[in-house]
Amino acid sequence: MNKYFGTDGIRGKYGDNLDAALAYKTGRAVAAYFGQGEAYIARDTRVSGPEIEEALVKGITDGGMNAVLLGVIPTPAVAVLSLRDKATCGIMVSASHNPPEYNGIKIFDGNGTKLTEEQEGSIEYYIDNQPQQSKDRGSSRVLCDAHERYVQNLVSAASADLSGLKVRLDCGYGAAGTVAKEAFSRLGAQVEIENCSGRGEKINCGCGALHPDYVRNSNRGTDCRLGFAFDGDADRLSVVVNDEIIDGDSVLYNISREMELHENIVVGTILSNSALERQLAEDGKRLVRTPVGDKYICDLMFRKGYSLGGEQSGHYIVYPAATTGDGILSAICFCKSLYKKGKLGKVLKLPLVPQKAIAEYATPDIVYKPEMVALVEKYTEALAPHGRLIVRYSGTEPKVRVMVESEDAAVVDEVLRVFKEFIRGQKR
Repeated sequence: MNKYFGTDGIRGKYGDNLDAALAYKTGRAVAAYFGQGEAYIARDTRVSGPEIEEALVKGITDGGMNAVLLGVIPTPAVAVLSLRDKATCGIMVSASHNPPEYNGIKIFDGNGTKLTEEQEGSIEYYIDNQPQQSKDRGSSRVLCDAHERYVQNLVSAASADLSGLKVRLDCGYGAAGTVAKEAFSRLGAQVEIENCSGRGEKINCGCGALHPDYVRNSNRGTDCRLGFAFDGDADRLSVVVNDEIIDGDSVLYNISREMELHENIVVGTILSNSALERQLAEDGKRLVRTPVGDKYICDLMFRKGYSLGGEQSGHYIVYPAATTGDGILSAICFCKSLYKKGKLGKVLKLPLVPQKAIAEYATPDIVYKPEMVALVEKYTEALAPHGRLIVRYSGTEPKVRVMVESEDAAVVDEVLRVFKEFIRGQKR
């Protein structure tokens, strides 16, 4: 793991392991790595966002690059607009689904894709070894039509007729509130929208993609059958149909049903439920797995030309319309797959294999301890051939994550109990 970058950019609690000073150094490092050109910068609604944005802009312009400000807008908009305008890079100030006290810095290259670990390592070098200030200071400007251009991209990419469809959107007090309703409305949908004001102090709090029960409860007693919830930067999506929360693997499968898939392949992760793999196989399709993190999914998709990928957490990539997870586009594609001739069809829920996960606070070295390695080997063998065990250190929080999958739910609980006791025992 890199020093500053996790699985999804630089992230931390503001004022603790992420502050304006680090943001400034990151801006200087970005300019040193990418050289001259324009850096497109956006943010979500977090209270600390403007301060981090200001520090980034100063670092970038001190380094000789030009900064173009997009305002409060979803992460995928940064990727799309950076690519279309041939910007040198794009930067999103957001901690995605994390609580309000967190923030982060996500960086895209000129192709609208997240950086490789090697690129992140180079930027980290410049963060710790700050280059001299450029003699030719860069400028900054505002891209006034960023929101409109992103909405147009969503409408064009989806190519859907949602006339008469009623949907409820929970924007989680995040960036989706600036564009989601407009995009659905232009496609003909009747939209009810909640938590759309820019109150960054409430971002992701009891609402949004991590709390789909909010939009489910809002829909109860109404004639609205579809609800969608987005996280803080709108790259993640949760789906509710008929007052029922739909798991991420089933969402990905339903999107795939109406798509032309390159080589009949859907890209998932090591955490994707085996039921998804089996159902795709029944349809004559195949699931290909990557490590956890949408940047790994995207990397494989772009290299192989695959058109759909996603993970249980709610990141779905529809390529080439998007080059990163796009919650709003994914929601529209989900609607398109079910809504035909003015009628909403039945969602197919996968018969999931029992699967659970835990996340326990720990230091990164825990996954390398001989006792942990021995446990992993023991239970990997015990669960084979139909069960699976995944142990990994989180790239967004100081936690170790353990996932167990087995046809026997009791076995899942027992294995997780063993790992939980071991992890907690290491902290005593």
